[in-house]
This record gives sequence, structure tokens and C-alpha cells, in this order.
Amino acid sequence: MPLFNLANCLALALLLVLIGGFGVLRRRSLLLVLLSVEVMLNGVNIALIAFNYFRWGQSESGHYLYMLSIGVAAVEAAVGLSMVIVLFRNYRDITRERISMLGETRE
Repeated sequence: MPLFNLANCLALALLLVLIGGFGVLRRRSLLLVLLSVEVMLNGVNIALIAFNYFRWGQSESGHYLYMLSIGVAAVEAAVGLSMVIVLFRNYRDITRERISMLGETRE
């Protein structure tokens, strides 16, 4: 049985998504939540590339979708980090409970 087959790739992708989901649910720090979301996106990307490779062989359409997904992840990271910076500048705290205070004015 070859090591690189669809079942093993999907198992790895599922493991990454589960680890990321656990991190999103259990972490209080927004930086760690963002990192967990990135791990989940990488799991989805592995599943995407595996399906493309084993279904269509050398087709490049999956790689284009992967590059689009990487671009979306970069934008998500930039927006998330900017929110973390605003929270830290205003409240000196980057826990998840402070995210609802972004629209409020501080007195």
C-alpha cells in the first residue's frame, strides 16, 4: 500500500482541521485563534490538492484554486492581525472577550 494515497491525504487533512477546530474552541488569545484558523485552512488546502491529484491527475485547476485559497488566507490574516493590533493598543489585552468592544468608545 503506497504511503501517498487519497485516504492518507484526507486523514491528514481531517487531522489538521480537527486540531485547528480544537484550537479555535479552546484558546482565548486572538493570535492563537488566528493561528488555529490558518491550520484549518491548510487542512482544507491539503484535501483540495489531494482530490485534484487523485481525481484529475496532472490538471492545474486545483493548483489555481489552492493559490486563491492562499490569497484569501493572507487577507484573513492581515485583517485579523489589524484587529489584534487595535485591541492591544486600546485595551492592552487580546483575549476573545474584548472583540465585542471594538465598536465601543473608551472613556
